[in-house]
Amino acid sequence: MKKLIILTVVLALATGVGLPRYGAVQAQMSGKTDPALTKLAKGWEATFNAKDVAKVASMYTDDAVVMPPNHEAVRGRANIEAFFKEMEGANITLTPFESAMSGSTAYEAGTYQMAITPKTGQPTTDKGKYVVILKKGSDGQWRLSHDIFNSDMPLPAPPKM
Repeated sequence: MKKLIILTVVLALATGVGLPRYGAVQAQMSGKTDPALTKLAKGWEATFNAKDVAKVASMYTDDAVVMPPNHEAVRGRANIEAFFKEMEGANITLTPFESAMSGSTAYEAGTYQMAITPKTGQPTTDKGKYVVILKKGSDGQWRLSHDIFNSDMPLPAPPKM
């Protein structure tokens, strides 16, 4: 009987039965933001838009992980700098909607809008959401340790064969 109850709960969670839909989840997540974390996010945004990729990378821990959409995880500050160097034609706007600090760990969730003007090809836009985890270093500075973002835009249609 116990196994049947566990199986029922697992199946309900897997199929989303009893879970609120996306809009309701987003409304529930729209909590409080910590002003200090919002300031850090806006600093990251300004640095990214100024194309100062070395300074952007310095805002990450040495062992940080960036997890972009449709791309393998990018590990370590040097690789993160190289990754963001490839995005030099982009400008971003971050809108944090929830954040908090607890001891030497903090998190922030938000949305982004990005305008991308590549060196070759057509300009494009993207919008999506992100979650970051920050760690406070021994120097008292907050740095991103984990950064994941994904687009709300549909993937392009596959080429016709």
